[in-house]
Amino acid sequence: MRKIIFYIICSFFIAAPLLQTNLIYAGERFKDKPFFKDKPFFKEVENSRKKGLINLNLDIQLGLGISNTSFDLNKYDSTTQYVNDPGTKLGPSVGAILSVDFLGFGFTSGVQYTSKGFETATNKTTALNYFNIPLLFYFDFQIDKVIIDGNIGPYFGLLLSQKDDSSVVPFKIKNFDLGLTGNIQGAYMFQKHLGALLGVKYEYGGLNNLGNNEAIKSIRTSTFFIYSGIKFLL
Repeated sequence: MRKIIFYIICSFFIAAPLLQTNLIYAGERFKDKPFFKDKPFFKEVENSRKKGLINLNLDIQLGLGISNTSFDLNKYDSTTQYVNDPGTKLGPSVGAILSVDFLGFGFTSGVQYTSKGFETATNKTTALNYFNIPLLFYFDFQIDKVIIDGNIGPYFGLLLSQKDDSSVVPFKIKNFDLGLTGNIQGAYMFQKHLGALLGVKYEYGGLNNLGNNEAIKSIRTSTFFIYSGIKFLL
């Protein structure tokens, strides 16, 4: 799994600049066509994006996560049978993400609440509620009224609470989570400073191992998110 994640990250860093260059070139060609040149909105958004070398984007995100928690067991007995093959859990995600854009590339950080967890074989649910702080590489490009941007990098999570439907789960999750995350989203700009966004995101957590004891060797999480929200060009 670590090798796969490493290859994905390397491919992203190689492909992102090439993709952005090609799309910007295509946009420059099409915007000179009469259809685009005569559109005042296109010129307005274009001018707002070129107002400075450094621009700020603020995204308010609201979404739903599908979380899977994996347990690497040292032994299988009565204390670990409940987490031997855990099911997925749905949970909300809310965040405020700020991106610093320097000529199409930059840096992203912010705050995000996510609810992860799993369902045991006895249909008991464990909710793991986190406060995440991402530190991500950022890129973006624009096609007419749509701004497409993406992020990839590490995040740091603080455990707010662990809620169990039953006391049979024999462990306590660590208070700190280190993981990798990446997302891609599009924002349709209604005005030059305001737009609606839709995106998908993936998080792989527990690189620092979220918990272990005599029966459990390691705990990791894998979560897929879909979200919507509002983008502000500051």
